[in-house]
Amino acid sequence: MTAPEPLRSRTRIWRTPAGTAPDLLGMTGREILQGALDGRIPNAPILNALGFRLVQVGEGIAVFEGEPGDHLLDPIGGAHGGFVTALLESALESAVMTRLPGGTRSTSVQIGIHVHRHVRSDTRTLRCEGTAIHVGPTTASAEARLIGAEDGELYAHAAATCAILRMI
Repeated sequence: MTAPEPLRSRTRIWRTPAGTAPDLLGMTGREILQGALDGRIPNAPILNALGFRLVQVGEGIAVFEGEPGDHLLDPIGGAHGGFVTALLESALESAVMTRLPGGTRSTSVQIGIHVHRHVRSDTRTLRCEGTAIHVGPTTASAEARLIGAEDGELYAHAAATCAILRMI
């Protein structure tokens, strides 16, 4: 009989997101994301909890990177699909957000995900690139690809439909 693995711990620290603070309501989605990228606006705590980060913002484009780890394992030893889904949704939503005017936000109403490669705890850095395809006054659509940052191998891709919400 082998000795059990030693217990591990993972500590997270975060700032409460600004959410709908009055000063953010007038900012465009791209301004908010750029502020988060530059450290002027707190990142969403989910990024820290799951171990990924926003690395690039452009017009209709958002890129995240993350490292899977053994803290994300499902019962059969792979990274839980929620990690892959969260990376994809973050890129999809943020790509749409870069094209939204002040006073509006979006929320996913449908996401289709296709997984092509198993993500394991020892998988190296993953890069998720989201692109807004259409952003209209009430709906938007986007697509994202999850690839190996070093080898370019495709792990998953997704498409989403979003509702555009008026905040003010």
